[in-house]
Amino acid sequence: MTDWILDELTGRRLGGALFVLVGLIVAGMVLWPSGEKGDPPKARGTQPARIVSVPLLGLTFAYPATWSRSVSGLVIRLHAPRRAAVMTFASPVRGRETDRVKADTKAALRRLYAPAKVVNEGPAKLGTRKVTSFEIAGKAKGKPVRALALTGSSRYRTYVVTLLTPARPSAKTLAEAQEVLATVRLVEPKRTR
Repeated sequence: MTDWILDELTGRRLGGALFVLVGLIVAGMVLWPSGEKGDPPKARGTQPARIVSVPLLGLTFAYPATWSRSVSGLVIRLHAPRRAAVMTFASPVRGRETDRVKADTKAALRRLYAPAKVVNEGPAKLGTRKVTSFEIAGKAKGKPVRALALTGSSRYRTYVVTLLTPARPSAKTLAEAQEVLATVRLVEPKRTR
């Protein structure tokens, strides 16, 4: 499906919300772990989800109801249970400035988690869009951490999403974070009156 079709489908608040919710439910049924080895099988169900739509930024995504959300200006943070991960969504500039935003983000993360080094870099996906990503290994308060950053643009804005985890995050936390990233839709921002 081409990006313009997805933009049209998700351009309407309700249509976009339903589209994201259905995608999250299907992915959740397929990918959510059912338990540890030796546990009796549990009845499979869907994971409750919450939908975030920020028309001013042209950004929509869904996240597990077990995660919490905080907002600071136009920066949205998702917090996994037990401080297992923090995911941040921001759109710092208008237009296509992917390379500049990526370089600024990389420099900021390297300073914040010094001593830090880039351990992986390459293409990634944010929803259905191809974006660029890098991963940094560093330290926060003396403990090893990893920061994954994804940077991409729509015709209207440049977006950056970061995921901060301990050095060895759980498979469940990573699966939940991947599902959040898979639900992201970038559409034309709505102007305020």
